[in-house]
Amino acid sequence: MHLKSTVITIILIAIANISLSAATDTLNANTDGTKGGKLLEFLSERVTVTGYAQIGYHYDTYDIAHNGAFNRFNLYRAMIIADIKPVKDLDIFVMADLAKFNLHELYIRYRPADAFYIRFGQYKTPFTIESNMSPSVLEIIRGAQAVQYLAGIDGSDVCFGAGAGRDLGLEVGGAFLKTGQDNHNLFEYRIGVFNGEPFNTAETNNRKDLSSSLAINPISNLRLHGSVYFGEGTAKKDSPYGNFKAGDTYRRNRWSAGIEAKAGPVYLRGEYMEGTDASVKSRGAYATLTVHAASFLDIVASVDYLDRKIVLHDWQRNHIIGLSWNFYRKCRLQVQYAYQQRSPESTGIHKGIPSSHLLITQLQAGF
Repeated sequence: MHLKSTVITIILIAIANISLSAATDTLNANTDGTKGGKLLEFLSERVTVTGYAQIGYHYDTYDIAHNGAFNRFNLYRAMIIADIKPVKDLDIFVMADLAKFNLHELYIRYRPADAFYIRFGQYKTPFTIESNMSPSVLEIIRGAQAVQYLAGIDGSDVCFGAGAGRDLGLEVGGAFLKTGQDNHNLFEYRIGVFNGEPFNTAETNNRKDLSSSLAINPISNLRLHGSVYFGEGTAKKDSPYGNFKAGDTYRRNRWSAGIEAKAGPVYLRGEYMEGTDASVKSRGAYATLTVHAASFLDIVASVDYLDRKIVLHDWQRNHIIGLSWNFYRKCRLQVQYAYQQRSPESTGIHKGIPSSHLLITQLQAGF
């Protein structure tokens, strides 16, 4: 998606937002059936506009990219989202990042029943639980490193690039088999075919990737989740392990297994995952615990692990603890400390890299 078209999309969304605000104030005065009244009624009833922005600061006693201590302020993202429902069972979804002028999602979905929908466009692929969570609700500011790497989110996998976990493709999915006193769905499924490229990137080979997930909800507060990804990528850069060069097509497979559980004020989520890039085997895991200590305060603890090449012991493990002050609806301030433990036995990219301490904060404002 070119910058020009992205900007046009953002402008259209902004116009819809302004129109929606006007509709809220004037709809009651426009009930005479005029064209203006019908338009305002449509915007009020069929268009939902939301958004959020995140800024923060971090200090690392040893930043790998800068070979030493480093600190900076960050504008992480500024998202604006429009969900349009022109007719029953059909919705059009648009999400753009004003901070980076990127179109994140644009899709159309037809959902005639809970058990079945079909979706076409650009959106998050069905790999892992965490990669399909919005950063606006994610407990850990930077996310689990294994998810960021294996789902191709933040560019830590230099061969794939920064894809925000999204791709262009066609998907079917749904939820079915009601059970329990709360009548929840026992099964949720997603199956999709994708280009196999980072978002806003044209296809570079004549192959398509397959990704699918299955969630089982035996009780309302327990979820078991598994996902797979089978594909072939075109390397954006040379493999840091020398297995392939930029421009080469290589096998890119992944799988994950995870669990979510909630009991009162306590929420736990954990996943294990593995990946194969040509002959490079990687693995990772995380466990995140959140305690809702008060209406305005969450306590967060997490451990996450990523071994980029198992045979080289090229791993890093993060131990994280933090607080989240939820001061107004979608607005919150997060403060977290992380001990970044790096393998002393690594013969890969972490060779000789010391462990370090990280302080990171994030302020989120949303509507």
